[in-house]
Amino acid sequence: MLPKVCVPTNFGRELINSTVHGNVVLNLKDGTILRVNSVIMSLNSPVINNITTNLCQSSLEMDDFKNEAVECFVDAMYTGEAEKLVKDIFEDVNKMAHVFDVSWLSKICLKFYKTDVLNFENNSYNEIVSACEIASKAHYNLKQTKFVGLFVRNMASRNIGKRAFLRKYMVNFGELSKRQIMMSIQISRNDLNIVFDFLISYLSFVLKYTGLDENSLYLLQHVDIKQFQLKYPDQFIEVADLITELSEGSESEEVKEVLEKLVDLRREGVASGSDDVLEDRSEDLEDSDDEDLEEECKNVAIQTDEVKRGWIQPDNKWYSLLPDESVQYITTDNKVHESIVVDYIYLERGVLMRNGLV
Repeated sequence: MLPKVCVPTNFGRELINSTVHGNVVLNLKDGTILRVNSVIMSLNSPVINNITTNLCQSSLEMDDFKNEAVECFVDAMYTGEAEKLVKDIFEDVNKMAHVFDVSWLSKICLKFYKTDVLNFENNSYNEIVSACEIASKAHYNLKQTKFVGLFVRNMASRNIGKRAFLRKYMVNFGELSKRQIMMSIQISRNDLNIVFDFLISYLSFVLKYTGLDENSLYLLQHVDIKQFQLKYPDQFIEVADLITELSEGSESEEVKEVLEKLVDLRREGVASGSDDVLEDRSEDLEDSDDEDLEEECKNVAIQTDEVKRGWIQPDNKWYSLLPDESVQYITTDNKVHESIVVDYIYLERGVLMRNGLV
């Protein structure tokens, strides 16, 4: 039975790798070993306590982790502090804290992610995507949801636009892992029109209306379509029509389930639609747009209905125009000579066509 000791505490790092006290061997990635004391490790970790006390194991395989990460982990167990924790080994240390249920170290890792990993020097895409991947893996593999929340709030506080970031993150949508698709949904949150914009472009321009592939189906299965319908009813109808067209004749049960859900939601929307509901919904959208203006990237000019100071921020609208109708582009004086690229879809003799202009 373990003595009553409150951890974290300092047992002394000089005892690490002791031939006298080290009765448990950690087998490292490079084939070397690290000797640790079963009592010290067990006081910090109920998992290691079970392995050494109840299962009577005297060695642990640690070859899934970097040597430096294991050394940092053990040093923390012995000293009660994570002095050796750095960005390069953060993911491994956080994973070990989770796997071995060292709750106090997990809290330190979460704080380190907030204060160090999210402390971008230049707001470069590489820095941001690295932090994004860490949060994504923690959420998808370890079910640690707080990392995603910290990442999204950090984006907002640093004025890193969701749409601008996801444009790069989702650019090769067909090659994204399921984890990355889930992260894209988490980043979008209440602005699900962003991921649906990318989905429509992917289905139209990459798959060229040939159907749903594995990734597009996975996104539709895991995104909150009901929330999307309530907040963006017009775009929902467009998505529902496109998915219905692409899914026609499919024998896949998964595709049929998605299609049935879309049809049911569209039927509910038509049955419950009213001027009062639409008016209330538009007020919600205006509030959301104001929030988007604060979050979105500062270097994107887009179509807009009203003039604002500085760059006009994405208002996440789709425009259905007659041949003689137009939408005005507005930007600041110092950008008037720069180009704006527009992708558009039109109907020609009953066939959907795409084109672009500058």
